Amino acid sequence: MIDSIKSWVGGNLIGDDCAVLACQTLVSTDALVEGVHFRRDLMTLEEIGWKAVAVNLSDIAAMAGRPRYLFVTVCAPAGFSQNDFRSLYKGIGDCARQFRAVIAGGDITASDQLMLSVTVIGDVHENGCLTRSGAKPGDVLIATGDFGASKAGLWQLLSGERAEKRNQQSVSSHTLDKHIRPVPRLPEAWMLVEKTGSKGALMDASDGLADALVQLARTSSVGLMVELGSIPIHEQTKKVAALANVDPVDWALYGGEDYELVGCIDANVWGEWRKEGSKGNPFVPIGIVTDGSSIDLTRHGSAAPPLDMSKSFQHL
Repeated sequence: MIDSIKSWVGGNLIGDDCAVLACQTLVSTDALVEGVHFRRDLMTLEEIGWKAVAVNLSDIAAMAGRPRYLFVTVCAPAGFSQNDFRSLYKGIGDCARQFRAVIAGGDITASDQLMLSVTVIGDVHENGCLTRSGAKPGDVLIATGDFGASKAGLWQLLSGERAEKRNQQSVSSHTLDKHIRPVPRLPEAWMLVEKTGSKGALMDASDGLADALVQLARTSSVGLMVELGSIPIHEQTKKVAALANVDPVDWALYGGEDYELVGCIDANVWGEWRKEGSKGNPFVPIGIVTDGSSIDLTRHGSAAPPLDMSKSFQHL
């Protein structure tokens, strides 16, 4: 959505996942709207509150920043009770405290449906700031975590797997948690910027891995070669995809809301990091940066069909 805003206003102050102000301050905002981003029959108010904060903190992580303050506006429908507010703000507060962000203000107003708008303010990391435009040919394309799990969790919820099942230690907890209770990859981003300084590129995959690949390539004016077989996909995601008769790679590329990090790092720096061992390194390689202008996909070494961006989430 930030790219659409940039084209509409024509401004240079708007950054990548965050705006970067002259005082080395990061600012981002996101809204969650009932019926668009969540359904109250599928998520508890506490979960909705957590997610509203987490997705904003993920924008700070996408630039390797440190979150500081949150401003939360809640638009509540008729009949929204004091107990409802307590549940909602418990989730908001729990996520803010876990990542040491302070709720510094906000607003409450009436609306036809529940909506939360969160603005997050953070600081540029002391080792630098990573943006989408820092990739260069020869860099290694890397990512955290796993992809497609949030889409799998949403499929489960829509198929009737409700809160009482989420409270059990079932094999499906990973995919459900990834959709309901995303975790912003702040420590992972700090590890990367401590290794690279401002050299490299980074963003989060909130709108899907495919979208992140396109944004990185376009903003850095480079090409990418991506090995689909190297994209990390959790075993539970694969099981749910099989139930849905879907290729899990499609969910990994286009599902969205995984809030993982996708970045580019100098090959020599990556090689030195790898020598230290995989323990403590939260990233895995999924491809390389090329000096072309296309995104080329392979699957186990053979050419794969190109990205189909019509499958990605469209904001409008």
